[in-house]
Amino acid sequence: MAIKKSMVKAKTQVPVNKFFKTIEQMSLISGIGENTLRRLVESGKIDYIHIGNRRLIADSAIWDWYERNKVTAAVSIEGGESHANLQP
Repeated sequence: MAIKKSMVKAKTQVPVNKFFKTIEQMSLISGIGENTLRRLVESGKIDYIHIGNRRLIADSAIWDWYERNKVTAAVSIEGGESHANLQP
């Protein structure tokens, strides 16, 4: 029996309409590795819901984590100096 292409799903396909995503799906979307996401979830740094044996993450949880952990770039001011006063 031949299998139609439409019946076979590629592992890298991620439905964009799901509100919650698995760690594997979120890894593909965000570019953050699966192991890193698992560590962040296990340490409580990223919110998630537990359904069965799956941990599901909302897009907003990734953005919340980003906002808490981002490093602000130095802003240039007149004369090309930065607020960090870094010397070449």
